Amino acid sequence: MQQEEIDQLLEKKHAGNCTPEEIAFLESWYLQWNKDLPLDLTAEELHEDLLDIKAMNTILPPETKSKKLKQSLLVAASLFLILSTALFFYLQTQTRKNSVYDLALHDINPGGNKASITLANGQKLDLNNLKGGVLIGKSGLAYNDGTDISQMNPASGGTFQQLTLATPKGGQYQITLSDGTRVWLNAASALKFPSSFAGLKERRVELTGEAYFEVNHNAKQPFRVQTASQIAEDLGTSFNINSYTDEASAKTTLIAGAMQVQSLYNHQGKKQPAVVLSPSQQASINPNGIINVRVVNTAETMGWKNGDFVFDGENLKSAMRRIARWYDVEVAYETDAKASSTLILDGLVSRKSKLSEVLKWIETVGDVRFKIEGRRVTVTE
Repeated sequence: MQQEEIDQLLEKKHAGNCTPEEIAFLESWYLQWNKDLPLDLTAEELHEDLLDIKAMNTILPPETKSKKLKQSLLVAASLFLILSTALFFYLQTQTRKNSVYDLALHDINPGGNKASITLANGQKLDLNNLKGGVLIGKSGLAYNDGTDISQMNPASGGTFQQLTLATPKGGQYQITLSDGTRVWLNAASALKFPSSFAGLKERRVELTGEAYFEVNHNAKQPFRVQTASQIAEDLGTSFNINSYTDEASAKTTLIAGAMQVQSLYNHQGKKQPAVVLSPSQQASINPNGIINVRVVNTAETMGWKNGDFVFDGENLKSAMRRIARWYDVEVAYETDAKASSTLILDGLVSRKSKLSEVLKWIETVGDVRFKIEGRRVTVTE
């Protein structure tokens, strides 16, 4: 029942036109509900109204009272149910509106093209945020639109420079290596590689974080990606590797072609055999060195490269780790935030969205709330 309907009943009461059911409801409402829906009346006025209602109820003929008593109570109970339900949803709506307003008030922009490259001599070059990637050509390092960065000689007297491309939280970048292999680096990641692969038996690069590779295959010179837990070898391949240190396992997902994954850990003192993946298969290496292979939704794996967060049965804490890297925020959980361990997400949100939009989307699919304070996001309920 809305405020306007209460006002109408009060007008009928003052005019002496209330039915017995309405009188019973008003009396109960005055006793229990006026605190939640104030009518801008003083305590004296409320008391006088209540006395008037009681008086109206008293002067009803006894036979009318006896006939209408049960019906009045039932009607009053029904009205209470309607009012309490409306009040519940009103408060829920107000809570959600307040949450949306608070998130938008302290909003954070999405990440973008941010990276640096460190040369062998320790010189660090901050890359242009307006550029999407870099490449290593015969004349040295340049942006992928041809704009020169450095006249670094990729090889001099057979000595190669070891370079490191790194992205911060909230950053991503793409690089084309000297052999034509293209690598997309996700946020909070680093790729270490030689300035040239010429004359080397293998093309080995080192990765921390996450990257997607489109390898220029050469069977005579294998391309291998080393992380803290594995070595992944190209067999004519495009693949994604997620090796963040805050994840429970390193995951290598084959998108096309074929590849081999070898664990660097020993399980019970024994080296684990390498596994060969087929497209859509993912190899996970746990801290014990055991490799588990399963078929996955590659759209979820490739979501970050394609500009989206894709959730396919992902728990909230895992999703928030991804969100934290892209928006460069810290995530905290209140002790009673049960959704942090029970909420499962399915759907897609653009990585170009502001942080508030991503969090609001999560709020619509789960019983969870967020608050943003500086660069700290707290999960509440």
